[in-house]
Amino acid sequence: MKVLVSKKPQHPSAAGGGTGTRRRTWMILLSLATAILAISAWHYITLYRDLAAARDELIAAQESLKGVGFEANANDLAAAGRRLDKAEGKIDSAHQHFRLDPLLKIASVVPRVGDQVDAAGNLIDIAGTLVDLGQVATQAGLAAVEVRDNRQPGGPPLTQSLVELLGDTSDEAVQIRDLADRAARQRVQLGNKPLWRPLDNARNRIDEELPSLVDGADQLAQANDVLPAFMGFDGDRRYLVIALNNGELLPGGGLVTAAGVVPVSNGTNGAIGFTDSNGWLPAAKALGVPYIQPPGPLQRYLLRDYSWNLLVSNWDPDYPTWAQQALEFYEITAGRQDVDGIIAVDLVVLEQLLTVTGPKTMDVPGRGPFTFTAANAVLELERMTRPAYVPVAEGDDRKSIIGDLAELIIADMQQLPSGKWGDAVRVVRSLADQRHIQMLSFDPAEQALLRDAGWDGRLLEHTGDYLHFNEASVLSTKLNLIIHPEGSLTIDVTELGDVTHELRLDYSNPLTEWSRDKDADLVKKLMLGGLYGGYLRVFGPLGMTGESVEIDGKPGIIEDTGHEETAEWFGTLLPVEPDATKEVTFRWRSTPPGNPRQVYTLLMQKQAGTIGMCLDLIVRRDGNAPASIHIEGGDIDPKGRVCVTSDVEITATFSD
Repeated sequence: MKVLVSKKPQHPSAAGGGTGTRRRTWMILLSLATAILAISAWHYITLYRDLAAARDELIAAQESLKGVGFEANANDLAAAGRRLDKAEGKIDSAHQHFRLDPLLKIASVVPRVGDQVDAAGNLIDIAGTLVDLGQVATQAGLAAVEVRDNRQPGGPPLTQSLVELLGDTSDEAVQIRDLADRAARQRVQLGNKPLWRPLDNARNRIDEELPSLVDGADQLAQANDVLPAFMGFDGDRRYLVIALNNGELLPGGGLVTAAGVVPVSNGTNGAIGFTDSNGWLPAAKALGVPYIQPPGPLQRYLLRDYSWNLLVSNWDPDYPTWAQQALEFYEITAGRQDVDGIIAVDLVVLEQLLTVTGPKTMDVPGRGPFTFTAANAVLELERMTRPAYVPVAEGDDRKSIIGDLAELIIADMQQLPSGKWGDAVRVVRSLADQRHIQMLSFDPAEQALLRDAGWDGRLLEHTGDYLHFNEASVLSTKLNLIIHPEGSLTIDVTELGDVTHELRLDYSNPLTEWSRDKDADLVKKLMLGGLYGGYLRVFGPLGMTGESVEIDGKPGIIEDTGHEETAEWFGTLLPVEPDATKEVTFRWRSTPPGNPRQVYTLLMQKQAGTIGMCLDLIVRRDGNAPASIHIEGGDIDPKGRVCVTSDVEITATFSD
């Protein structure tokens, strides 16, 4: 049986009703999605702005905190504290977003996107650690300002104030080291995966700053442990102090013009009994000391038949090596000294300390009162210590004036007004960074601190390419006062991954022009006719090949080759007549580890005692410039040249 079902007619208004309902549903969903997207957009824009603001505040605070120490300014520290507080608030806000955001939690497991989310979280963690570190550093800076500003005239010497500051901030030093270590661990966790540009830029900035931050934190903690003992606060110390005349360069920084043992107690030195190194040979002869064979070039061009001696003991550019050689020579004639370390200083130290203390007036035997300034000290000391200057009492040492002036300057440095402490610390730090001060301690912990600070004068280890240019004056003149080489360094990374180098230097001898307003007799005694003889050496990495030399475009002679523990070298003699200019070109090839066709690194180590030669730097791969080049250390002069005023590290990155 068939059942018929009749259809009830629809009301006209109900026609198409299902479609309308669906449309309204979709409109509601679309509106909701739009609202969600708007809220999410606001959410992520807020997150981005918080992070950008935190970054800006951190960078500004970092600039303010670069002067933390005796040179800090209370207003700058207060401003840094406020910026750090703002950064902390922004970072806390960003942390809240990350913890509460479900979309970010979902995104963190999405391929590729998850890496970016994780990296952003890691960067926020690092930023939080850096804020904490900055806040502790600000506290330490305020402690330094308090020590400085509360010092009364005639109060404790500068060295004692420094040790007191280290003691007062020892807890902060430990916290800074721990926070720096935490930041380093967080950076390892961040990894090196490809990141979106804003994240990559943040990571690159951290990579630029974090190594020096960690090193500085470690050194600060070490200084708390070892510096008081080094300065004689934990018992008396004795140091051999060597005065170098870098107007006559030798590989270790300058002629060893004088030396003496100095006692140090509670941060204050005793008498500096410098003796003239020219007296070593006659004293050794009187004691029956046998002939000591000099290094080949030194014997060939300077000493001839004379024994190797204290005056030229620093033929090795590695300070720990030559300092102990100098001590050995010193003890041959003076007997065992039982010193705790060896400190070498050159003429630049004298000039720079006089800029801090101001002119010093003292009685000079045979001349009466004389005022030494940063401008006249070097030449006047040369004049006063020449053998034929003025007759003095029998037994007087013509080089004793160096020690007398040094004692006067050091005593004044110890009692500087507190407003000048920052200048003093900054100048001494710069002199050590530039290798005008070199130090060796026989205490392993102290030597580790000097090594980490880069003040130990050693030939440096290197993980990439390496260059140390070294010069020695071997015709016994003071022409290094006026001859300063400059030129260019061209580096090509070849298809095979090895590297060719061309170092071109111009040596100009401006004797006549320089002598115009000088005493003719003094010029004659210092310059001995004006012929310059420089024994020049290029130190490169172990395994260097293809060495060659040209002088004025003609083949030169490689007179010697040799090696140190971390480097090989080749050398030649360059004579330069008065008022002449010579061009010398060195070429060699190296094979650095890693892949220099992608990232090429070069460490250029400065020679002690020099002002630092300026070079036009060209780095290429197959004749093409790198995508980017980063230069750390040294200076850039107005001509755009790299000046090796301190050690220079170069990183060139090539595009694929």
